[in-house]
Amino acid sequence: MGFTLVIGVVAILGLNLEIGYYLHLIKGQAKILWNRKPIGRLLKRSDLDPEIRARLEFVQEVRQYAQDEIGLETSRNYTSFCDIGDGPVSWQLTAAPRDQLVPLKWTYPVVGKFPYKGFFDLKRGLAEKNKLEAEGFDTHVSRVGAYSTLGWFDDPVLSTMLKYRDEDLAELIFHELAHSTVWIPDHVAFNESLATFIGEQGALTFLENSRGPDAAIIEEARNRRLDQQTFNLFMHEIASELKTVFDSELSYELKLEKKEEIFNQARERFAQVSMRTGLYSGFPKWDLNNAMMLAYRTYHEKTDVFRRVYELAGRDLSKTLGILRGCERQSEPTEYLERLLSDGGN
Repeated sequence: MGFTLVIGVVAILGLNLEIGYYLHLIKGQAKILWNRKPIGRLLKRSDLDPEIRARLEFVQEVRQYAQDEIGLETSRNYTSFCDIGDGPVSWQLTAAPRDQLVPLKWTYPVVGKFPYKGFFDLKRGLAEKNKLEAEGFDTHVSRVGAYSTLGWFDDPVLSTMLKYRDEDLAELIFHELAHSTVWIPDHVAFNESLATFIGEQGALTFLENSRGPDAAIIEEARNRRLDQQTFNLFMHEIASELKTVFDSELSYELKLEKKEEIFNQARERFAQVSMRTGLYSGFPKWDLNNAMMLAYRTYHEKTDVFRRVYELAGRDLSKTLGILRGCERQSEPTEYLERLLSDGGN
């Protein structure tokens, strides 16, 4: 969701050595740019599928709300449409040592270090995954529904996005527009957690305003938000248990054994976690490892901080965004927010 494939162009110009990898990024990005069609022109067509028309109109409604009510930078993002078929737009690889909750990071020109690596070509991604596993890393490959080019290009609405539920589509758009609005190099967990919070809260406030606070979709959205908070705490508990083991004096082999015990116990314990929806019903079947834990944490680790800022701002998302914009001038944005919260916003 927030990973930037556009860096390929910059990397080639900067004579980065991974020429093959970056060329594949340029090819994939160019294909999307070449196949974009203006949404305004599509909506004027009398033969446009009614369902596609409704979804594109919904996207424009969300985009307008993001700009007018929240203050997100929209530029010309989501004013065009690209049909990419039914599959994901790309894949994202995360890796970590088997005995540490520390992500492997890749360094890219201009945008800095990232705890993940993006691929348009799944085979290329799986080849790197296998290589890293042979070197002793845990790995995780996830599907990407959309990504932000951070203002380098006008990001289009992808055909796969139109299949999302209203809440999920609105959340995705707010998430990616948050990246276009606030991005701090070398602070990916901060950036992704910020976008996750803006996406979740933005979708909820948008639906409350457009559908009414008593609409059935609102109750479901609120329950999903509560489940997300509950699950975040659950995952934090697992991470804390893992850290205790990894920081101990146990041998490498025993640490790996303890890790699997923690994961197995977590799967069993999940049955006792009180959930309101089936959002995380598939958790017991997740292929848990350090890389997956970190992939999740990157997007959720700091959402509680942003939620507290939101409360400080009187539950006004526009004011919240104004505070978060101030983080761009800080070398340690999370510490800046913690100080702000402890001072009551003064």
